[in-house]
Amino acid sequence: MATHAKTNNEIIQLQVFVGLAIIGLNFFLYEWFEAIRYYALAASVLIIGMPHGALDHKIYFKALHKEETVNTQIVFYAGYLLVVAVYAWLWYVQPFIGFVLFMLFTLYHFGQSDTERLPLNGFLKQLFILARGLSIAGLILFGSDPFYTSRIVESVTGISLISIVYNFTTTEDLRLFFALMYPCVFFFGSLVSKQVPLKSWLSLDALVVPALFSLVDPIFAFALYFGLWHGYNHTKTMLDFLSSKDEQIGFGWFYKETAFFSAISYIGLILIYFLVEAFGDEALLVAILFTLISVITLPHMLVVEQMYRAFDKADGDRLT
Repeated sequence: MATHAKTNNEIIQLQVFVGLAIIGLNFFLYEWFEAIRYYALAASVLIIGMPHGALDHKIYFKALHKEETVNTQIVFYAGYLLVVAVYAWLWYVQPFIGFVLFMLFTLYHFGQSDTERLPLNGFLKQLFILARGLSIAGLILFGSDPFYTSRIVESVTGISLISIVYNFTTTEDLRLFFALMYPCVFFFGSLVSKQVPLKSWLSLDALVVPALFSLVDPIFAFALYFGLWHGYNHTKTMLDFLSSKDEQIGFGWFYKETAFFSAISYIGLILIYFLVEAFGDEALLVAILFTLISVITLPHMLVVEQMYRAFDKADGDRLT
């Protein structure tokens, strides 16, 4: 069965140009990017990260063709918060297991949303999801500054990733492995499928994103990817999904619709910031932020899965 690309990809030229510009400037401004990394992360999370997750209820009801009543909303939010609570409890009792699950969720979520830019299906699609997701997740941990990211992970799990890694290999070898993984799979895909265009912006993207994480400060690189790549593409896809033939929903509607839930998230983040700041532990603050992102990512990922299934069903209906 043929499929259509689902994830919005209208600004890929801008993404590639910005990525290349940051990589080039990084050779001269690495310390500056490091100095502003937390501002970049805050902007990415506050402007697009939190708001795009606040659309989950709308996606859920449309994907499952359910009427949005008081009772159905109560059921949705109860289930959503239950998933958040259970995963948060797991983080509390077994933080390292919580961390491993978070990386697996990150791998799948980023890999899926980026792979849906291509009209793939079957084994090749699953291979692309794995390669793209593993490349990004691996380089988040072992990219340009693995000792920094290991310190963040250790602050919340009590386990040093660096100590584990050096029992088997080096961080340099891991960085090279993860950086080459997706470009190699993309090239392989172009050889076996016409749906993977080698002469395209997507092939440049396959090189730029791994290079970004390999060379630029890890927090700054994540902030840029999360905001400009994942956040924008994913939000625009969700808005396209919620649109109809008669009404195209845009970002103005998006920010109005998500304002209330985003405000609640902002207040929570501000309170956590001041609480952790009182202890003066920068690594712990970043670790807690990513922990919060992780507990929200799981239910968000489950909702998004329903959206992509609805896309697949629509593809099937068009062919019958």
